[in-house]
Amino acid sequence: MLTKLEQKYDYKELLKVCDSLIKKHNQIHISSIDGKTYWYESGDLNKYNLDQTDFVNVNTFFKGTYVETVYKELDKCYNICRGRFMTLSSENRAYSYHLDRTKRIHIPLRTNEDCMFIVEDNVYKMPELGQAYMLDTTNKHTALNLSWENRVHAVFCLK
Repeated sequence: MLTKLEQKYDYKELLKVCDSLIKKHNQIHISSIDGKTYWYESGDLNKYNLDQTDFVNVNTFFKGTYVETVYKELDKCYNICRGRFMTLSSENRAYSYHLDRTKRIHIPLRTNEDCMFIVEDNVYKMPELGQAYMLDTTNKHTALNLSWENRVHAVFCLK
């Protein structure tokens, strides 16, 4: 269900770029369909007639940054799409128990021992900052932040 990948990144560099963004939303898109849209409403992409495999254009703000370097490397190795910075705050502590269409790569940027995933009723943690992990989100799962601090991950969908 959870696999530690060989890739490890400078989480401080990724977090610096993420933290420089205006935080109006819990998800900021690294890539989008048009390379300009930084936020889409969360939820089922079907109701918006969107296909996550079309989210392959690195958004303008990230061009020439370490974020683009990470995106391109992961894409070369794993054929990714729909990259996002995702925050679970102490106020928004969990996602619904759901299934995704593909597996996901997560890079924890800010986390602690009270943050976890539940996949098919098994608990998994991603404790190492900057480490890339593959999570099989095609199984029923949720993410929880049971701490008083924000949890931030860079998340990438597989095509």
